[in-house]
Amino acid sequence: MYINEHLANIFHHDSNWNIILIVIGVCSVISFTIFIERLLLLRKSEIDTNNFIISLRKCIQDENIIEAIRVCETTSGTISNIVKSGLSKHNRGKEQIENAMEMTGLIEIAQLEKNAKILSIIAHIAPLIGLLGTVLGFIQAFAEMRMSGLVDISATRIGEAMEYALVTTAAGLVVAIPSVLAYNYIVSRVDGFVLEIQTTSNEIVDMLTYRDEL
Repeated sequence: MYINEHLANIFHHDSNWNIILIVIGVCSVISFTIFIERLLLLRKSEIDTNNFIISLRKCIQDENIIEAIRVCETTSGTISNIVKSGLSKHNRGKEQIENAMEMTGLIEIAQLEKNAKILSIIAHIAPLIGLLGTVLGFIQAFAEMRMSGLVDISATRIGEAMEYALVTTAAGLVVAIPSVLAYNYIVSRVDGFVLEIQTTSNEIVDMLTYRDEL
């Protein structure tokens, strides 16, 4: 019975504020979850590129491509997956090796960027949802003034409406600001990966193309 009454109150008295604050709260949970998930994935994708290239260089110099592929398989990460696709085409021309690595690179980068856009979307809509609550708060405040009249006006009721109006705006900004920072951080990390991928891919292509000269 108590639960039913509580649910009824959510959608009856001050329902606008409750629903809006719930939506903003859900946005904050989604934003935090995505950021942590992306952060863990990026850390998992990182490898010691210098040691990785040194190991591959020795294998390629010894014409041991199978061992080079095994090194990629034991070194889990975005770059190792891309290099593995290039090694699988080691007996083809330079263009085919580059195409294989480029296609795998696009897939891997898409995985790194997955769901990051949601952070940007939340950063944009959270303040708007808060602004909607502010507008509704002012509407309720003016409605209280109109219905009560200037003589019997309830300062408490109007104060509550104005307070909720400002709270929703603040809540929207509290969610939006960290979401913007989180999105930009993820994007900068992915951009760093892209640069590292391009550099490593070029080195591997040169090793496979000119391995007789190594």
